[in-house]
Amino acid sequence: MDKVFGKTSRTGAGSFMVGFLTFLLMFFATGAAPSSAWGETIRVTAAADLMAVLPEISRKFTQKTHVNVRISYSSSGEAAIAIRHHAPFDLFLSADASFPENLSKQGWVLPDSVRSYAKGILVLWFPDSALSSQKTPRLSLLLGPAVRRIALANPRLAPYGHAAIKCLRSEKMLAPLHKKIVYANTLAQVAQYLRTKTADAGFLSKAQALVLSRHAKGVMLELSPGCVPDLDQKMAIVKATPHLKAARAFEHFIRETATRDFLKANGYR
Repeated sequence: MDKVFGKTSRTGAGSFMVGFLTFLLMFFATGAAPSSAWGETIRVTAAADLMAVLPEISRKFTQKTHVNVRISYSSSGEAAIAIRHHAPFDLFLSADASFPENLSKQGWVLPDSVRSYAKGILVLWFPDSALSSQKTPRLSLLLGPAVRRIALANPRLAPYGHAAIKCLRSEKMLAPLHKKIVYANTLAQVAQYLRTKTADAGFLSKAQALVLSRHAKGVMLELSPGCVPDLDQKMAIVKATPHLKAARAFEHFIRETATRDFLKANGYR
């Protein structure tokens, strides 16, 4: 892992800080969310794998409670750093358990609010062109000449990228594929690489892969819980929130049976 992380750090430390500052500038530049005539607004920082599902969940929550939800997407690691830098978020939806749990230990989020809301599924996406005569996707296809670039999210900051590295290492494929790996900041960028054919294969969440399949021809191979465990995705309420009641209401809404069923229907367990 050290060697792989070394590679990310070359593009990493400098470009990450640029990306992080851009993330904060974009957040503050857009100002406050348009507020409803009848309700308040909560600010949510969410992992990029939730881009396909969170807008609909938020819409239904607002319809029910008249509380608006403003969402900013990033990698879970970037979101955790933003919270430590006092970014004015009320709720954090991570792609794993470690970032919310660490924030809880450090006093940035409310310990009793750290709760699981979904089990994420790591998949490997192959465009049709990369499969060639192989109709069944297999992890070993990454070793073949048809796959020149493999996209995955920065494993330091993105839980799905970290899971992809663990999977490749467990199959003893990390070293042979090292030079093929192209790192992205988030899962959304991985999907973009695949959609634009910048990469010939890529590691995504199942939720992101389902969205990608609407815009590009390809197939997915589920890698969890076989190659790696499902990702235990957790959320937490930021301790400094001025909207505690509304944040707790949204957290409760996300854990309701109807919302969980919606998540299961869109790529989660």
